[in-house]
Amino acid sequence: MEKRLIPVNIFDTVAMEQWLSQMADEGLILDSFTGKKAKFKDECCQKLKYRLILKEVEDEVVPSTVIEPFEEKGWNFVAVLQRTFYVFSNSDEYPNPIPYSKEEERRLYEELEKKKRNSMWLAGAGVIFFLGAQLAILYMSFDDYILGSEEYRGYAFIIAIIIYTMQSIREYRSYVLIKKKLEGMDSGVEEDSPYIPTTKWIRAETVLNFFAFAVLFIPIITEGVGLYNYDKVDSAKISVPFSYVTLEEIETEKPEMEYWNEGTYIDTRTSLLAPIQYEIEEYGRTNYVLNGKMQRGDAHIRLTYIELRYEALANGLLQKMMRLYHTTKFEEEDLDVDQVWIAESVGDTKIYLQKDNRILEVMYWGERDILSHLNEFSLMVQESHPAESV
Repeated sequence: MEKRLIPVNIFDTVAMEQWLSQMADEGLILDSFTGKKAKFKDECCQKLKYRLILKEVEDEVVPSTVIEPFEEKGWNFVAVLQRTFYVFSNSDEYPNPIPYSKEEERRLYEELEKKKRNSMWLAGAGVIFFLGAQLAILYMSFDDYILGSEEYRGYAFIIAIIIYTMQSIREYRSYVLIKKKLEGMDSGVEEDSPYIPTTKWIRAETVLNFFAFAVLFIPIITEGVGLYNYDKVDSAKISVPFSYVTLEEIETEKPEMEYWNEGTYIDTRTSLLAPIQYEIEEYGRTNYVLNGKMQRGDAHIRLTYIELRYEALANGLLQKMMRLYHTTKFEEEDLDVDQVWIAESVGDTKIYLQKDNRILEVMYWGERDILSHLNEFSLMVQESHPAESV
């Protein structure tokens, strides 16, 4: 037995019949169908003619009342094609006409035309839905897409759009072929198919379906095996190509302050639109005397440096990063940056700086005044900082 992919749209019945006859000429005699593949028996070359007869009900049942009239005329039942067609063969050089009324055939094709038209519109609606969903998520998660956090979901949506587009095109072609068949019934002339059957066919839709599932499950699989790990690395194992304000500098502005570093962690990421990303996080403890009593405090700072591929994305990303906080624009010409935004509340301060294609986000949890370090923070976005090899 040999399996071959069906090389043409099954509703192009003329091309299907030509292909099956061509395979018989090569010694491959049709035995059955499995999904989108045809199974052939390897025998001697034969001159066979095939006919595809539309089924009234889409199932695998083959009633004897259908087969017997065909067998009486010399047409042998071979298989059911995708629950839609009966396939008959005949070895006579001049076979008898098939015992199938034109009125019955027209009725079945008219019903099929309506189904295919509905399928075509549904597939088109699927394209519009997934495209709309992609655009909506892109709008709501603009910063995540730029920073690479949503790239797998984006790929899955793109593949889904391609699949539904291919499906709508396929359904449209099927609809056109069925409509052409009905027009041929009206004129009494059945035109030859313009398509040349070939067994060398790669079904891109199957490949895309596989990749869609792969992309959807990649984050789960890779996280399970530890390949998609965003855990921060100790600062001793990685360095950053620029100097920055440390938590110790902020906390020890007062001489009487004692400071203990409880960990410095650095995370590097990359994405298509934001190729350089650093996140530096420091934790510390402080001791100081207030009114004769020893006081202890906790401090925490996170610096996020982002360098975008295109400057045009900077303002949009900055606004998305600040959307959850009540920020105020800070006007200071001496800083030499494009934008500075500040959000202050009890116990924490957030600063956002942007210059050209570079953004710095500063998040501080503690009691010190970090606004006094604005000038030092602004120096971090003055020039590009290419990523160093780790």
